[in-house]
Amino acid sequence: MKNCSILNNDKVLCDEVKVADRFITRLIGLLRTAGLAENQGLLLKKCNQVHTFGMKFPIDVIFLSKDGDILHMEQEMNPGKVSPHIKKAYWILELKSGSCKHYSLVINQRLVVKQ
Repeated sequence: MKNCSILNNDKVLCDEVKVADRFITRLIGLLRTAGLAENQGLLLKKCNQVHTFGMKFPIDVIFLSKDGDILHMEQEMNPGKVSPHIKKAYWILELKSGSCKHYSLVINQRLVVKQ
């Protein structure tokens, strides 16, 4: 899997973000992960809904437009849940639970994917 960084106003939010851009990498997602550090995450390409079945920890889920605008956020999504379907989402960013509050993320804010 490729890695990327996520920036907000030229400030790096996370610099160890894996990019899931194929069916199998999106399918596996974070299932084989024990947890996430502050600077880690998973970016799912061409995705507009996720689930946390089989996960071992809660996550923050950020739905982004193709341009990187935040469309919706599911904070502290616990294992065994299904997110809403966000029709216009192109990317989904999964981060450590509490990241949305920690980074003061809000709807319509733009994040930049730097590969």
